[in-house]
Amino acid sequence: MKYRGIITPMLTPFKSDGTIDYDATKTLIEYLKGIGVTGLFPCGSTGLFPFLSFEERDKFMKFVIENADGLKVLAGVGSSSTQEAISLGKSMADAGADALVLMPTYYITPGQPEITRHFSDFLNSIDKEMFIYNIPQLCGARIELDTIRKLKGQYSHIVGIKESSADMRYFSMLMEFSGNDFSILQGQDDLLVPSMSIGADGGVCGLSNFSSAVVNAYNEYYEGSRSKASEIQVKQIDPLLHILLGTTFPSGYYFAFYSKFGIKEGGFRSPMLEPTDDKKHKISVALNPE
Repeated sequence: MKYRGIITPMLTPFKSDGTIDYDATKTLIEYLKGIGVTGLFPCGSTGLFPFLSFEERDKFMKFVIENADGLKVLAGVGSSSTQEAISLGKSMADAGADALVLMPTYYITPGQPEITRHFSDFLNSIDKEMFIYNIPQLCGARIELDTIRKLKGQYSHIVGIKESSADMRYFSMLMEFSGNDFSILQGQDDLLVPSMSIGADGGVCGLSNFSSAVVNAYNEYYEGSRSKASEIQVKQIDPLLHILLGTTFPSGYYFAFYSKFGIKEGGFRSPMLEPTDDKKHKISVALNPE
């Protein structure tokens, strides 16, 4: 199956005591339905999955699946443990996730043989559509093209890649894999329109947690108004992202979400810290320009 459009790497809303806020999660999902995203990606980097226990991730993603109401759910099952990833993947497959998203293991930096074994063990254990997730700045290692080529040739249930390295040369080389049964999604919001210009199927864009700009840019581009899409990229997406990148990822995203929906008791789970008052002001201005 081909996955297109804007998929939201959902943040995981918290209460002030650090527990997951399921009411706020429902608010987020309803908002995303309204702005027209095509899918939900819970428990990725923006969702702070390393800060959650296995049980919390399992419960949260099942809640998202139960409330998706027609939106595709790409469940994040990354872990520093192959065995834990397999256990979570099996649970999400049984719960009805449309696809699973797996990154390389992290902390102990893997080489390409270890990355290949990690993905192969996972794919041999679960017959479910799966996205490869390349994010070397957080995993410590890039998934090389030869590794992707080998895995894709061996496992037909690999259906795409979420590419978040911000390396456009690497991204352009990935386009050799594009096809009717393989989706290539840009994971960096500020590279969305440039990536679509060389054939990307869409993006996994964190700004969509509180802004419709990336959805609007995608729609304008594929409806034929590429100049309008570029204008949205340059005048709306890039400035907002620049402000958010001035905070420690992803704290600015959480403040923006809480601010957008008036969630006064929104929490920042330890060790995440709230942005400074100055950064909060800049984010608020960017969200609500005069």
